[in-house]
Amino acid sequence: MKITPEFGTVRENQAAFDVAVAYINSGDIAWGRSILTELRNHIWSMEEQKSAQWILPKMLETLEDLKTCKPPLMAHAS
Repeated sequence: MKITPEFGTVRENQAAFDVAVAYINSGDIAWGRSILTELRNHIWSMEEQKSAQWILPKMLETLEDLKTCKPPLMAHAS
């Protein structure tokens, strides 16, 4: 069963990012990427400042790495 994390506060968003990276590192890249994409969209729409400052940059870097298939993603985890 796949986990769909909650988004909201900076702590929830960090946990969601960590879940996404765990999926990616375990080989379920599509599911991890979908979580990251939803989280990115959530942060952009809610304009939650702490998440935008602390989580968004590493999330965007991880999404970019997925486009170019650069390993390892573990470096982007909190």
